[in-house]
Formats: sequence, structure tokens, C-alpha cells
Amino acid sequence: MKRCLLAAILISGFTGLCCSRSSAQGSPFFWSPQVQLTYTPGSTHKIEQVNGDCDWSVWDATITADASGKITNPDPVCVPTLSQTVTRADVLGQGLGYSFEHDGQLIFLFGDTIGATTGHGDGVDYSPWTAVQNSFQYQAGDTMAWSTTQRAEDGLLLNYFLADGSSPSHALVVQPVYPTSQCYPDTTCGTNLPMGADDIPNSGISLDGQIYIVANSGTLGTGGSGHDHSFDYSVLTKFDAAAQTFAAGRTISSVNTGGHFVYLAMQEFPLFPGPQLPGFNDDLVAIFGVGLYRQSNIYLSIVPKSTFESGEGTVYFTGTDKLGFPTWGQSDGAADVPVVTDLDPSNPTIGNLSVTYSQRLGLWLMTFDGGRAGDPNDPDSPGEAGVYFTYATAPWGPWATPQKIFNDCQNGALGSYMFYYARSNAANGCPTALPPGTTTFPASAGPAGPTIGPQVPPGNPPLTTRAGAFAPEMIGRFTEIQGNTLKIYYTLSTWNPYAVVEMESDFQITPQWPGVPWLSGGWPSSFQQQ
Repeated sequence: MKRCLLAAILISGFTGLCCSRSSAQGSPFFWSPQVQLTYTPGSTHKIEQVNGDCDWSVWDATITADASGKITNPDPVCVPTLSQTVTRADVLGQGLGYSFEHDGQLIFLFGDTIGATTGHGDGVDYSPWTAVQNSFQYQAGDTMAWSTTQRAEDGLLLNYFLADGSSPSHALVVQPVYPTSQCYPDTTCGTNLPMGADDIPNSGISLDGQIYIVANSGTLGTGGSGHDHSFDYSVLTKFDAAAQTFAAGRTISSVNTGGHFVYLAMQEFPLFPGPQLPGFNDDLVAIFGVGLYRQSNIYLSIVPKSTFESGEGTVYFTGTDKLGFPTWGQSDGAADVPVVTDLDPSNPTIGNLSVTYSQRLGLWLMTFDGGRAGDPNDPDSPGEAGVYFTYATAPWGPWATPQKIFNDCQNGALGSYMFYYARSNAANGCPTALPPGTTTFPASAGPAGPTIGPQVPPGNPPLTTRAGAFAPEMIGRFTEIQGNTLKIYYTLSTWNPYAVVEMESDFQITPQWPGVPWLSGGWPSSFQQQ
């Protein structure tokens, strides 16, 4: 009965929540932001590299290749990373870095991982990038870590979940397991959810002490841009840290049935701000989703926390009525309406996203990668590709016009801590990444490698594989407000080197209504720390 009541309240658009409306914006006054956030140009910068033992921007300065193309590193210089992930967990490189709170810890989820292999089995030899040797092969396996770091200024110290009893020691691989055999899009069957290349634990949440991970699977193809995401689907998984097990549960969404919730960001929030009413005021979980990878806008569904595991009572945002109140549907499909769109809504290119909540601002904050105008697979056509930021007072919006806060070229990443390669002068889309006066091509600059997969064509040769940033995942705990400045921190994957870096971007906070004590507003303190 309670779940039905909750769904009814959601579907009705919370019409009883407030009686004042803003005719100027066509949306309820209660949902109008009290402040405006404006990106501070030039504020985005790298804080630190979070994986590997050495910072690649220094180590790779001496990378060269012999006549056969074999990579060598005759005189490397190591500037140690804080977490020393190769020595402590056999993690040389990886992507992603989605984080969420759990019992005082920050849990981090990482995608396809590479270790300090010496060429065993798959022929990938990472010896030019590490003195550590480990024969374990991740084979596109995914890993996770935890941290108790409280502030970005202190440096992000990662502690990986380790595979107990493994020899040699390595990070625990995320492997959801079904209780009974299943059959998969690639026609194989079994109890292990396929977690091959590009199949990753893309988001997670902790509810009442239980860690839930959402893994996407179903990716087909041989690698790189050849991967086919049209059969991707998302699976809810329970993680038992003590037993080191991952129990696969319900399928949340599937691309080939029109679903929009394969790559996710999740956030718990109360039905009503203020005192909780036992038996009535159930907490909810907002789920923001992308369907087909890099070909989707961002959608919203909401589910009661009490039925999150089963999915019962989930409703899907279908737009707003003429008064600006949200409307909801009962199924994930064609009726869904995006809450945030890419620069070209009809040709969206959004891949990964993250969402957090600032109690002090009373705002939902979102980052995503998108803006891949033109051919998204053409690295020489950067267009408006980059990291975007937006915000809203309610999960369903209206969300502010997205602001671009990072671009590989415009923010000086290429040629600095990301590898830049131009095969010809015509393909030189970022001249500032090359040394001044460069006229001979092919030309390159910046740290080259390690990369994931084969180090020779048609794989990802370090000296000819151009970097590309993706997966801007906010670290909610690190969000800071200093005077009229908002500072957000997020992980960002760089592809070449195959690494994750921590970034900072700043925003000017401008109150919309003079005299309003906006810093004391927002949800109750039990909702979020920020």
C-alpha cells in the first residue's frame, strides 16, 4: 500500500508540495535555483594521477621505440603516486572511477584493468612502465577500491579490495554471479555475467549498509571503436565484502528493448524534506541513465529505497505538464523524456555521467562527457567534445544549460599528461599540444603509454594512439564551498596513458535573490554531507 501511495505522489507531480509557481520559468517556484553557478574559465586542472606507481607525465618523458617498434624506456624518472597501486595491488592502469559513500568509506569502481604483466599468455609486455613483475592477467577484468581520505587537498589514497589467497597477489576482480545459469547476447550460457572488454561496474550505491553495484554487460566486438554496444544491458549486483562475492540480481535496463538505464548515476534522497514519518515518508533512489553508450541523452527514473533490490514501484520521467510539474510512466521505453540533453539532442553522444547533491547549495550537481560533434570515432575532429556540468534543484529539473568545463586541447591536457598524436598537418587538430615550430609529421607529444591491449597494430600502440578523456566521475565528499566559489573534484580517464587522474573545476556562486540565506538551505543534514 505504501509503495502504491509513493508512486501516486510521484505521478501526480508533487502538486501538494508547494502552492507558489514561477510563471516566468514555467516551473514550480520551489524548484527554481536560489543561486547561479558559473564556470570559472581556466580553473580546471589536474590534481594528481591516482593509479600506477609513477606519474606517467614524468616517467614517459624518455619513452622511445627501436627499429622494430618495440617500446623502450632507457632512463625513466619516477615521481611516486600516493597510492602505489602496482606495488600494493598489481594495478598498472584502468579507466572509470565512479565513487559513492559506504559506512565512512569512499568506494571506487574501476573498469577494464591492466596489471604488471611481463608478456605471459596475451603477449602484452608492460616491462617498460614498471619494475614490478606479476604474471596475473586481468583479461579486461574490473576492480574496486576504498578510501577514507576526507579532503582533496590531502591526496586521494586508494586501498584496493584484494583477492584473498591469490598468488601472486592482485586486486579483486568484480565478477557478478547468477544463482542459476543464464544465456547471454553472445549466445553463451552460464552463471558468470560476461565481463569482457567495455563491460564494467559503472555505478554503485550503499543503502542501509548494503553495497549495490550496477554492471553493464553485453558489449560485442574486438576492441576500440569496433565495440558494439547495441546489446548492452545493466544488472544490479550485491557485493559481500567479507565473502568477496558478487551476487547478480535483476536486469535494470537493456538497449535492444529501448531501455535508457544501462550506464548510471544513483543518489538516495527523501520523499519530503524535513522530519521522517515512519511507515509513510519512504526514502527514494534517483537513477539517472544513459542507454546506448555515446548515443544517448540522460534520463531519470525513481524507485522507493525499500524496493530498490526488486525494482518494484519504479517510475520513469516522461516530461512536465503545462504547469511545469513532472509526469511519470510505468515502463522504461519510448515514452521516456530526457532530463538533460547533449549539445545536439537529436544526435547525442553522452557516455558516462555522475550526480551528487550539495546540501548547502540545495542543488543537484551533474557531470557528463559529451559534445562529440561530427564523427565520434574520428580523433582528429574534436568539435565540442569534453566534460560538461549542469545543476538543478530537483532530480527532474529543470536543469541548467550545460557548461563545458574541460576539453583535451583547450585545457592543455594533450601533450602534458595525455598523449597527443597527429599523423599529418591536416590532422593536427590541437597545434598547441606540439612543441612550437613543429612542421614535420607524424608528430607527437606527452606521455606515451601504457595502453590497454596489444601494444602493436591493430591494438593500441603507445606512440600512435591519441589520448581521449572520458568518464568524469564526481567525488561528492570532496565538494567544497569557499566564500562564493564552488569547487568540484572528479576522476577522469585519459586512455593514453591508460590512467585515471583527479581533476578540479571551480564555479562562481551568485545568489539569485539578494538577502536570501541560501547557504543554510537545502535538504536536511541526514541527506548528504556537502
